[in-house]
Amino acid sequence: MTSLFNNRLLALLAGVGLVTGVCILGLWWFARSVPMQYQTQPDQSWSGAPQFNADDSDTAGHGESAPLGDATPRASTPRSDPTERALAAWRELVEVNFAGDAACADCHTREYEAHLRSGHSRTLTKMAESDLAQRLASQSYSDPRRKQTFQFELRNDQFTDQFTVRDVDRPDMPVIPVMWLLGSGTHAQTAISVDEQTQTGVEFRWSYLAPEDGLGITPDHERFDDFQEGTIECFGRPLDGAGVRGCLACHTTLNPPPQLPILESLYVANVGCERCHGPRKKHVELAYEGRASEAAPLVQYATAATYMDACAQCHRDETKVSVDSPPHELVRFQPLGLKRSRCYLESPGNMTCSTCHDPHDTVSHNRVVYREQCQQCHQPGTPQDCPQLPSGDCVECHMPAVEWTAGISFHDHWIRVQGRDVPTDSADQL
Repeated sequence: MTSLFNNRLLALLAGVGLVTGVCILGLWWFARSVPMQYQTQPDQSWSGAPQFNADDSDTAGHGESAPLGDATPRASTPRSDPTERALAAWRELVEVNFAGDAACADCHTREYEAHLRSGHSRTLTKMAESDLAQRLASQSYSDPRRKQTFQFELRNDQFTDQFTVRDVDRPDMPVIPVMWLLGSGTHAQTAISVDEQTQTGVEFRWSYLAPEDGLGITPDHERFDDFQEGTIECFGRPLDGAGVRGCLACHTTLNPPPQLPILESLYVANVGCERCHGPRKKHVELAYEGRASEAAPLVQYATAATYMDACAQCHRDETKVSVDSPPHELVRFQPLGLKRSRCYLESPGNMTCSTCHDPHDTVSHNRVVYREQCQQCHQPGTPQDCPQLPSGDCVECHMPAVEWTAGISFHDHWIRVQGRDVPTDSADQL
């Protein structure tokens, strides 16, 4: 079935207008899943990353350098007719089949309003339109680990809507436009720039860190303290095309397949309704005629495994993360932790992320509700009851918060008695 989806994708991108219901699902699933493969790979080595050379930009796109250029508008690289046809076909596909979140509000009001409260609804923002851009406008940030100061500028007028950054200590380096801000801000937000001409980008050295309510070093960038002068490394971690797609994949409802170029206009920002439920425009149209049931969801969550797999695309499980990673790293990956838990292993088919979390809403902090969920199985007076007779907080004992970095903490979803090794047979099931 996967090869059928892929073949139809290639046919459509070649200009063949073959759009059946099965094809639509295949294209959507392929487009949202393929970029995720890049996130499962180790981070690219620093020495092999694309580089910016201020004196030699002719090698861009040939594996030697990757200029991001300055903030001056420029003509885009001419595209071939096949590429233009493929772009037109993709845009038509999206227009015909995707409804957008707002279209769900009339009938699914509760879920729509809950989604607006969630981090999913604001996990990708155009930098120039963000609250952070307003805070940073005309401000500067001194890198505590490098001898660098970055100056920010926001231009919002009838001609320009752009946020830029420059290296104050290196006036020969270009001014870099910042395109996207990734993350909801609950824990952090990291900025990236994408050069559509060279199909490369950079993950910036600075990020917003919620525990500090200000800027700090982007997590994991401590290992990039050393950098090559005169290259894009001055601003952060260089990204090739695969890296750019990997960054954006988990922060979008829809992103273009690898056969299409990376263009801002092809991305549907944030994790919206149709990221998890599939294209629903036909469903919306029929709903207004009282025939909604005739367009059943293209994605069915009939089993716990299917549900877990959907969440793990971005929140990750053992198929995307090494279980040998340090514990403070593993706590970020909730499906991985849950699938190691006896609660999950000994209740096959009955436990998923949604057992405790409303997938549409922001994460609840109501410990009473969580305790009630635990006691659905761990009922007082039964062999499954907690022998410590907790007075009210299962989470604090069995799922404590663990600091990842820079004061950012995540609750450990490997539910267990802390300090006790996982049984051998449980580990073998990973």
